[in-house]
Amino acid sequence: TWQMAGPITVGPHGQKRRLLLISTCLYMIFYTGAFYGYGPFQLMLEEAGAFSNRCAPDEPLPCPSQTSMLLNVQFSSMLTTMIFTPFMGAGIDKYGPAIMFDVAFVFGIFGLVLLIISTSLHIDPLLFPSFLCIGFMSCLSGLYTVQIGLLFEEGRDRNRVISVLNALLDSGAVTYLLLWFVETNTILTLPTISAVYLAIYILVVGASVICWTRIGKKTQRLATEEMDRAVHDVVAVVRRDSIRRASEIMERQESIIDNEEESTTDQYILIANRPQMEQLMSSQYITLCIFFSFHQARNTFTLTTTRDFLAYLGDDEYGNKYLSIFTLLTPVSVLGLPFVDLVLHKWGYGAGLHTCNLLGICQGIVQVSSTNLSVQILGFVFYSFYRCFLFSITFSALAAFIRGDVIGKGCGIYILFGGLAGLAFNIPWQMLQ
Repeated sequence: TWQMAGPITVGPHGQKRRLLLISTCLYMIFYTGAFYGYGPFQLMLEEAGAFSNRCAPDEPLPCPSQTSMLLNVQFSSMLTTMIFTPFMGAGIDKYGPAIMFDVAFVFGIFGLVLLIISTSLHIDPLLFPSFLCIGFMSCLSGLYTVQIGLLFEEGRDRNRVISVLNALLDSGAVTYLLLWFVETNTILTLPTISAVYLAIYILVVGASVICWTRIGKKTQRLATEEMDRAVHDVVAVVRRDSIRRASEIMERQESIIDNEEESTTDQYILIANRPQMEQLMSSQYITLCIFFSFHQARNTFTLTTTRDFLAYLGDDEYGNKYLSIFTLLTPVSVLGLPFVDLVLHKWGYGAGLHTCNLLGICQGIVQVSSTNLSVQILGFVFYSFYRCFLFSITFSALAAFIRGDVIGKGCGIYILFGGLAGLAFNIPWQMLQ
């Protein structure tokens, strides 16, 4: 039956589903994904004088202490939200996507309001709860790349939706770069930009809130109607048949069930038909989780070391020109979507995972085989396509064999272990610096 407190799956949602998809595409790129492109926003905060009181009077800005505090703002929020991601997914599974999306919406509003207050009144400690709220909004709404996909028919349509939303989330890392460009080229200040950013957030994400609420109410009504029909059918059967006839039917059905249980004891049970914990402990899910964790760790390692790697090759002499190219090529991952669709449609998920491996290897070969900065641009392109395949294939594959009321926990555990693996890769690197 359809339930509001639980997964909302394919249904006759019509225009609400299309409007929901459009608004989701917008907030994925401008809000959910923006949280992971913190670098340009850090520059904006430095220019606004955030934590400048940490510097000595004769010390040039930004000083190391100021930079360290600003980095801690992002790191603490990312670490905290990453730990709670499985609980967010469990909340979606238990209470339904409509209710939990309201929670994400409120977190986002609180975070942006605190950001406006902090930058307007120069209350720097407020940046910590501000980005913590924004981080919760980002992580929770990021789980909806799959939840939106569940509204579409299983197969190519669902894979396309999940792939597009993951690619847009990945491309959202350039959003803060756009805000930084606006600040440096206009008379607008950071508090003003933050206020406009909040207003757009309420419009865009608010549209999704309305759509999820209406879809939730519709599924609840459908559940009630289906229950009424079932009760009506049972009453009709009881009235039509005698008690003796009903008893004979029940005995015959019990006999059939017993025979089926005996004959199907050794048959394979689909993962989606197993209990929740058995789905999450299945070899398929564990293997996919390990695959995603390893590649996410590699992805994080590449992001955090690219600045130093390019500097080693001489990018500082060009004014960090190639670092800017690397950042601007992030949205190129969207161009990989037709290839993701082709690979999944023609050869399936296994081929998609191998393609992800191949792209990662190609990027690694370019990175270690040449000291020419111009050649590294080819590696940047491989890397962008690699990220597109990584997130699109792994999350689409997950939705293909995990049941709707378990998918939230599955995605949350994905992200948690991917983040932990990233820390395991990067902490030793930082200790070597």
